[in-house]
Amino acid sequence: MAGDAPRWRFRRMLPSEINQDPVQGEFFTAASDLSERLVRESLQNSLDARREDETVRVRYRFSGEEGALRPAGAARYLADLAPHIQADPNADDAEREAIARARACFDGPMTWLTVEDFGATGLTGDIEANESKEAGNDFWGFFRSVGISPKGEDSGGSWGLGKWVFPDASMINAYLGATRRVGEERTLLMGMAVLRTHAAGGVKHPPYGQFAAADDSDDDAWLPLPLDSDREDHADFVLTALADFGLDRLDDHGLSVVVPYPKPDLTPAAIARAVITQYFLPIVRGDLSVEIAAPGERTRTIDAETIAREVVDIARPDSEDTHDEETPDSLAGVIRLAEWAHRLGDDEHIALTVPTRTNDTLAALDLDDLRERYERGARLAFQLDIGVQRQGAAERTPCDFRLYLERAESLPQGHDYFVRGHLSIPRMDHIQRHRARVLVTVDGESELGHLLRDSEGPAHVSWDPHEQRLKDRWRGGYARVQEVRRAAVLLLQRLVERPDEQQFDALADLFPADPEPGRGRKPSARPGAGPSSTDTPPTPTPSPLEVSRTGEGFSVRAPQGRSLAGSQWSLRFAYDVVRGNPFRLFDRAAQQGTPDFSLGEEVEVHGRSAEVERVAANALRVRALGDDFRLDVTGLDARDVIVEVDPAEDLADAEAAA
Repeated sequence: MAGDAPRWRFRRMLPSEINQDPVQGEFFTAASDLSERLVRESLQNSLDARREDETVRVRYRFSGEEGALRPAGAARYLADLAPHIQADPNADDAEREAIARARACFDGPMTWLTVEDFGATGLTGDIEANESKEAGNDFWGFFRSVGISPKGEDSGGSWGLGKWVFPDASMINAYLGATRRVGEERTLLMGMAVLRTHAAGGVKHPPYGQFAAADDSDDDAWLPLPLDSDREDHADFVLTALADFGLDRLDDHGLSVVVPYPKPDLTPAAIARAVITQYFLPIVRGDLSVEIAAPGERTRTIDAETIAREVVDIARPDSEDTHDEETPDSLAGVIRLAEWAHRLGDDEHIALTVPTRTNDTLAALDLDDLRERYERGARLAFQLDIGVQRQGAAERTPCDFRLYLERAESLPQGHDYFVRGHLSIPRMDHIQRHRARVLVTVDGESELGHLLRDSEGPAHVSWDPHEQRLKDRWRGGYARVQEVRRAAVLLLQRLVERPDEQQFDALADLFPADPEPGRGRKPSARPGAGPSSTDTPPTPTPSPLEVSRTGEGFSVRAPQGRSLAGSQWSLRFAYDVVRGNPFRLFDRAAQQGTPDFSLGEEVEVHGRSAEVERVAANALRVRALGDDFRLDVTGLDARDVIVEVDPAEDLADAEAAA
């Protein structure tokens, strides 16, 4: 009824409805990357809602125990929610314990974390609209859709799942949102909880519940509506909520999100680290400023003026999976590179067509000068032209992206950083063997930016040339993604090579000695290697097959005078790396959906007198049928390749032993 207090409400499920739990994430559990996901998605949403050319300011504020709401005050935001938080009879022990901790929250003070943005538009759109697709309606996208995004192509996100970091961050899997929209003076308040399909009081309910204005409509007619500060019967509640959580939504437009009972993984230090690692470029450009406040700690302000100082204070997470590019020293280096790049004018970039395996566009430049500049540590800036074509379009649209690089001998291995618009794409690392630092930036509003956006999954952590949306919407999308990802590799190969010398270390595991003593470059020692290059190398075991490098790959054949008809072999190959096992690194990238190459895609196999079976993205099983047996693998780039060949029975024995 009008004037009644707001409450949490889950509608009654119809008998015909399918039972389905949300698949966006785990329920009532902690994840090691929670801070990274919260920062990544919340800042992306704020930057997507940026108001014209204003700097977006985002504030993360922790209540701590000092600012927690007493149980009596917290109860107004928890009404009717507790009965819905209960363990499923079939839940495992971990979930039962998490549910018990969640239910215990209702008996104590409410700690909270707020995420507020300023210089943004707020959740614009018709608050009463709820069609199957509400393009441009951010309010609908935040409170009324799952897996459907109202955003346009120029935005960072596109899957409609980013908001789920807010319930994930809460021990009770719920959040509140207060928004003041551009063009309005009122403040709207609403909330959402994401649980499982569940029963409460003998009634079955869907996973999603809303904290909304009181409404006595039947479930089949109920549309949750926010509390509105312009309504006399809502104003006191809205103003009290703003005061309880210290929200600045009376004068400034934007969105404030309240995470009740934040999970312990969320700390000011973890938030600061995530901000710098994932959003250093928009901060350096002056598009973003972040403040992190908590009782008993100094307030961190991370902006264009302070980021170089703040990066020194971030601690590396205690995780074996943490990459070296996330250390303070490495981040400080890419921040300096980004600051330099930001100061450059368009005419200070070297313009050329993006290099490919078959298009050596660098040959038209003064390579001697570029090599000399690179060797002495000078930074280089490139504008790389590329064309993209939508399905159904008559021709390509010309685009470009920027690439900045510098030699970095202090690094144990090379690092490349990719940014589309404001969004960093972290899970790509292609230049490990080159001690260099590379920053690749793509205009998020360009057609190339739109193409790369379609190559990203819901987490936006890599450019995957196999993504179905990419295939559906773009012609040649696979090749375009690979060209952007590998441009730095091809550039560095030309910058570090010595034209007057031939390289003989391709397939080094099979041919560790130079074909002719004294020729070629001396192999560089790998970290942890035993004898130095001056020691006598061990005599290599002869290979049962001959493997030789070709222009775009390698060939495998029987040694002259030896018949291998009827024999079976397993073969796998990967690009060589300075550190680590190349096959393990390839397998890890393949599991993440970003292998360097894939058989059947850009890499092709041609056999003569051979039966060939593809068993992995970089592995084959081969049977020789005649004395003229030969296998040719093509489509690789100019990097050194490690090839491993074993009799098939040896592989079977190894698999059985494992």
